[in-house]
Amino acid sequence: MQELRTAPRQRRSQQSIDAILDAAERLIHDDGQVSFTAAELAAGAEMSIGRVYYWFPDIPSVVSALVERTVHRMVEVFGAALGSEIDTSTPLLIHRVVGALCDHIDANPATIALSLTGGAESQGGPLYRRMVELVGYVIAERVPDVPDEEARLVASTAISITLGMLHDYTRAGDRKALIRQELVYVVSAWLYARYPSSDDQVWGNPEWPLQPSRVPGAGYVESSPVWPALAPGQPSVV
Repeated sequence: MQELRTAPRQRRSQQSIDAILDAAERLIHDDGQVSFTAAELAAGAEMSIGRVYYWFPDIPSVVSALVERTVHRMVEVFGAALGSEIDTSTPLLIHRVVGALCDHIDANPATIALSLTGGAESQGGPLYRRMVELVGYVIAERVPDVPDEEARLVASTAISITLGMLHDYTRAGDRKALIRQELVYVVSAWLYARYPSSDDQVWGNPEWPLQPSRVPGAGYVESSPVWPALAPGQPSVV
């Protein structure tokens, strides 16, 4: 972590750093934004303010280190969820990624607040941009010949929808499972409206109220890789 004042040399030192970042995580989650003081951080980490400042020069550096840790953990989560995505139907892939993301948020409850606080150029900006980058990669893999600008736009929209719906997820209690499933439905339906399967009736009906974002022939093949056929007995979404 480049924001550290002093590089850790022992396991105990790393534990002190983790305690500070864990305390920052809880405070950001509790407040829904980055608004804690050094005294609150020290109390949450169960150490003196001097010990906090031994490792970090200021609060922004603590937040930057927390973002770095969260990005690293989230990349691992997304990587595992997308491991065999080429052979997975899009709705099931969305279901798997949403589940993995929610599990990640359960373990790292400040993720949403960090992503939403101050926009893409804020301290949490690297986390937001990394999420868009990962989703953009999937879009580019699933939609033939999609322009880079379109992939970024679709990825940014998908992340905005996801973050918005998950804003209160960590406090949802018994409703968590419902929010997870609803998010899968929303993202799946939105992506299908944008990129229907090649056999959808919308392609032959110019009067259809909601037209696809791309016309046939613009990168589409007869068997669309965006919504491959499901195996018999395979659930369509969840």
